[in-house]
Amino acid sequence: MAGTEAFIDSDLASVFEMIPDEKTGKPKRTLLTTLFWGDSVRVTGKRDGFHVLDFTTREYDAEKKYYVWRKHEALMSGKVKLRDSSVLKVRFVDVGQGDGAIIESPDGQIVVLDGGEEDNLYNYFTAAWAYRLRTGPVELAAIVVSHGDADHFSGLTRLVMGRGPKNGPSVATKRVFHNGLAKRPTSAGTQMLGKTAKVGSATYIVGLEDDLLSVDDKDLNRPFLEWKAALQRLKKGTTGFKMRRLEYGDGDAFDFLADEDIEVDVLGPITEVVKGKPALPMLREPGGGSLSISHTINGHSVVLRLTYGNVRLLFGADLNEESEQRLLARTRVDGVSLTSEVLKVPHHGSADFSPAVLDAIRPVVSVISSGDESGAKEYIHPRAGLVGALGKYSRATVERPLLYVTEMVAFFRRIGRASVHGFSKTGEELPTGERVANAYAKSSFGIVHIRTDGERVLVATPSGKFDQKEAYAFRVGSNGSIEFEETPEVL
Repeated sequence: MAGTEAFIDSDLASVFEMIPDEKTGKPKRTLLTTLFWGDSVRVTGKRDGFHVLDFTTREYDAEKKYYVWRKHEALMSGKVKLRDSSVLKVRFVDVGQGDGAIIESPDGQIVVLDGGEEDNLYNYFTAAWAYRLRTGPVELAAIVVSHGDADHFSGLTRLVMGRGPKNGPSVATKRVFHNGLAKRPTSAGTQMLGKTAKVGSATYIVGLEDDLLSVDDKDLNRPFLEWKAALQRLKKGTTGFKMRRLEYGDGDAFDFLADEDIEVDVLGPITEVVKGKPALPMLREPGGGSLSISHTINGHSVVLRLTYGNVRLLFGADLNEESEQRLLARTRVDGVSLTSEVLKVPHHGSADFSPAVLDAIRPVVSVISSGDESGAKEYIHPRAGLVGALGKYSRATVERPLLYVTEMVAFFRRIGRASVHGFSKTGEELPTGERVANAYAKSSFGIVHIRTDGERVLVATPSGKFDQKEAYAFRVGSNGSIEFEETPEVL
């Protein structure tokens, strides 16, 4: 590839080419894409005050029914500043009902944290890293499964098992982190999360799993069986492949980021010692009701707090009020601050939350990952009370804190009447016979982009218009002070 690699050092930059107008024949500027701070480009020179780029896009060929690559004589304003290295990037992806985030360090190390339940993360990842996938699977620094609910990890199965170059894998990694709870079939009853033991009036899960590959197939439900097969694919041919159960204090698991001055604190789950082994207490329904499998696996999520310079990002997974109160009590004893500029709001904006924890975090940017797609998955997320609480407990010095919901930054175009088509096991498209009177198609991925160099933060999202983005920028002082800048300009 020709040119010199550089990184965008302006907030938003338009990449375009000049194409003759069909009517006048005169060159007309046609937008190819909008790049964000930290994105990579290859610059081949300058012409008439513009950066000239070596630029290739992937386009769908309707006749051939697959994507093809096309090179462009691309230009970018000469006012766009360039830098030698990238910034920390976090993408919160609209995965429907569930969580899915992609963390990319300045040096390009990628950590995938959860993956939703359906194909959304796979579709976005293979589009965003399409050019890299031409030569082989994308090497991930780690995959983190916050907990074992399908809306957080079944999409990772799709990512790992998905078709990459030459029908091989799309991703590879030697690190997989999880919370140690593997769901059994429903027939396991109260032992659905593993062997339990009573200590006084409390019930503990004492059968925590370190390596899911060692768990017998009969002791796993269907999503976990499929994930186990994906893990076997990851392990095959990978030197040093390792699974690790994480718990509070296991920040050393992310030492591979230390050379980039990125610190990761693992704040959950919080284990206790029972009969000489780490164990997790069974949690109860809200209000202190009966023991609950769902609240237990949610509340014992892997919780990460990432610090880069002055900027802190807290990934709250599916914490609930009981587990949040446990976290707050533990961090107060240990003298650990929860204050963070960016918060991935726990549990999709559920009503089961602790205002005291939000008060301890005091975010500037809050991101809710939600997207109910059917009556079966309708949980009324995010709840109005939680949204109101985020406004109340955001950083007090910020007059206009930022609150995002991933399903609200995705965009759809109305098709109208349509017939539904499915696919056979061999990939053949088949009509189902079903007709839809008011059909919509997703026209833009729902993404909340966070970019930071450790002092400055850019937050940007797409819109329904190809040439428009919503963006905000602010600086974080060493004492946690926040200073918003003017609305970022698209150059």
